[in-house]
Amino acid sequence: MNRCITLFSFSLFSVASLLGFNTAIQAQTVIFAESMGVPSATTVVTTYSGWQNAGALIFSNGEQAASADVRTTNASTGYTNASGGGNVFYTGTSATNAGGFSIEGINVAAFRNLTLDFAYRKESSSAFPNFSVDYWNGTAWVNLGNTAAALFNEAANAAVGWYPAKTITLPAAAQINGLKLRFVRNTGGTVTIRIDDVVLTGTPAVVGSCGTNVTVSSSVTASCGPTSVNLSVVSGPLVPGASWVWYSGSCGGTRVGTGATLAGVPVSATTSFFVRSEGGSCGTTRPCETVRVTVTPIPVMSVEVLGDTSLIPGKTTTLIATSNPASTGLVYTWRKDGVVVNGATGSSITVGIDDLGTYTVSALTATGCSATSPGRRITAAASEQAWISPNPTNGPFKVRYYSRATAFNFQRILYIYDQQGRLVFSRNYAITGPYSSMDVDFSGMSKGIYYVFIGKTVGERIAVGKLVVQ
Repeated sequence: MNRCITLFSFSLFSVASLLGFNTAIQAQTVIFAESMGVPSATTVVTTYSGWQNAGALIFSNGEQAASADVRTTNASTGYTNASGGGNVFYTGTSATNAGGFSIEGINVAAFRNLTLDFAYRKESSSAFPNFSVDYWNGTAWVNLGNTAAALFNEAANAAVGWYPAKTITLPAAAQINGLKLRFVRNTGGTVTIRIDDVVLTGTPAVVGSCGTNVTVSSSVTASCGPTSVNLSVVSGPLVPGASWVWYSGSCGGTRVGTGATLAGVPVSATTSFFVRSEGGSCGTTRPCETVRVTVTPIPVMSVEVLGDTSLIPGKTTTLIATSNPASTGLVYTWRKDGVVVNGATGSSITVGIDDLGTYTVSALTATGCSATSPGRRITAAASEQAWISPNPTNGPFKVRYYSRATAFNFQRILYIYDQQGRLVFSRNYAITGPYSSMDVDFSGMSKGIYYVFIGKTVGERIAVGKLVVQ
């Protein structure tokens, strides 16, 4: 069961009065102090129940694979108000053994300037352990310190014994209901450590203001095209009768809503939102805090065809990218059947009989927004003609003949006769499209007229053409 409880001291006093260090924070309020209680036997932290704040806070191993334990050996001493009972011990018997101890369920939403103090027992006169201190920000664990320089005041060769650790300042992200603090002996090294007398302090937030130290935010501050945003303001409580009032356009302009949070506010163009406390003793003329949401218009892309959408050999058509509204500085990417067309980065592309397929164009704006057009399909036009190109030729040429097939990879035979009726060329070709190219090279052939036949089998003629070799 999760418990988030704020523990207040009965009076204002400094951490220095508890542990004898950090006299600069005497105005701080002690939120909680944990002395670890006095265990009757060595007990792992996940099952121990004798904590000073048992029932008010949650104690665990900080989601570590191994747990620290609570024991009474080598009780804390040597600093002011050392509790001298139990202490949390981290084993160092294995370089791969990590141990954790955490204090959870802490409500510090009404506090600022959080600081953390604890005492530790240096177990080695020549080295520090591989140790870290973390906090939970409501989403993830965040490190507060993981080096000797960040955590300890003493040199590595200081004598074995108890010492106050360095005071750690927690960031504003720790000011939540549900704060967790974690102390971990990390993997690596075999030096042990003990800790005791953990103290968390803070400054109570000002109660009953008209909104000071305000933080205003939007869930989205930059969007490609229209969006909806969640607007929020974070501050201490307002005076009775006051509330947060949101405007767009200007402070006191178009009223958007009221409350510390507005969810699902539609934004169709770049808009500045303003918020201030109104009502009660706050009046209605206070200055506003603002947050801006930038909306970049996304052009609507389409593909226009300059020419026919059904082609025959030798004929081309040009595809032109258009945007609405017209935009400059766009970076284009053309795709055929979903695959990027290499080198096609301009606003137009010319395609021929070997480029049949469905084309789309994507445009990227200078601000990183993109849009993609619907597809335009380029197909083959039916023809009964045998297409030979180039013709005349003095070497290589291509022969094409239309196929109405919907499934390809079948065979056709190309055979060529000279004027004396002699068969001078014959070859099978795989047909992979409506106008598959059957490539021939007549380099070195005698000049003259040749007759080209296309069939499915030898002797069959489904098309005839004439070739001139020069």
